[in-house]
Amino acid sequence: MLSGSLSEDEIVAIFVDMERNSLQVSDLVEGAKAMREVMVAVELPGDPIDTCGTGGSGKRTINTSTLVAFTLAAMGVPVAKHGNRSASGNCGCFDVLEALGVQIELSPEEEQKVYDELGIVFLFAKVHHPAMRHVVPARKRYGKKTLFNLLGPLCNPAVVKRQMVGTGNGEDAGLIAGALKELGCEAGLVVTGEDGLDEVSVCAGSVGISVPSLETIDIHPVPLGIDLCSHEEIEGGTPEENVQIVQDIASGKGPDAMRNLIVLNTLYALTLVGPGSGSGSQELGGPEPEPEPGTFQRVQETLSSGIVSKLIDSYIQATNDFS
Repeated sequence: MLSGSLSEDEIVAIFVDMERNSLQVSDLVEGAKAMREVMVAVELPGDPIDTCGTGGSGKRTINTSTLVAFTLAAMGVPVAKHGNRSASGNCGCFDVLEALGVQIELSPEEEQKVYDELGIVFLFAKVHHPAMRHVVPARKRYGKKTLFNLLGPLCNPAVVKRQMVGTGNGEDAGLIAGALKELGCEAGLVVTGEDGLDEVSVCAGSVGISVPSLETIDIHPVPLGIDLCSHEEIEGGTPEENVQIVQDIASGKGPDAMRNLIVLNTLYALTLVGPGSGSGSQELGGPEPEPEPGTFQRVQETLSSGIVSKLIDSYIQATNDFS
């Protein structure tokens, strides 16, 4: 499929066969290996974390994983976030980055320079996975979820070893967690909101699957001091509308519900980087099941300080220096 040697009809037939037989962990592992073989890789030091999710939850939430990535980097955690434009009509990671003024199509060498300077880089799937062009027509024609919907988080071009992955489907979460383990992830957490959100929800409880242990953890906002809210309170919109939301939250403003969503997801991403998160010198190791005491307050203070907003401005400038 990735070599371009199959016709559109043949690829669609493979999708139909996969649907009949249901996907297995081995399908994701072999699919990820095949994609990694032909992707444009990038080497980044410092064991960065990825917050790339599967998307496609059907919920029009704000750009949570993008804001979490910037918040983590502002706390000294190296980040290499894989992502793409939205395929569902919502505002995806690279839709909002482009609307912010980020130059999104960078070469691997340019990505390395941005990462070295700022400790964060966004890796555009279109640039790093050119072979995907061979399956786009068949995917559009098929019109339903395929193996490729789950492969994005497994194919980070920097081959990261720690990841927080969100998916709105509990069955997919088990597949992704199993595949991450088989592919060598050393600290991972696959999260699903009980309300169908593809992230840790502030509207209900969530379930997390820890990698590599594959243990299940229950997550709920209320014991952490976060009030439950409605989906409408965390809803995004067009890229332009989401830009304003990103800028407000990064500046320490914005609605409580949206800020809480970013805080909660950042909190659990920090469980993947070991004790003393935010020092910039985390040791890679297995994930902790619960956030460290005091981390909640540190995340809130990071958002309130405006440092995330400054980092976003620096990122925009750094990417445009190559233009």
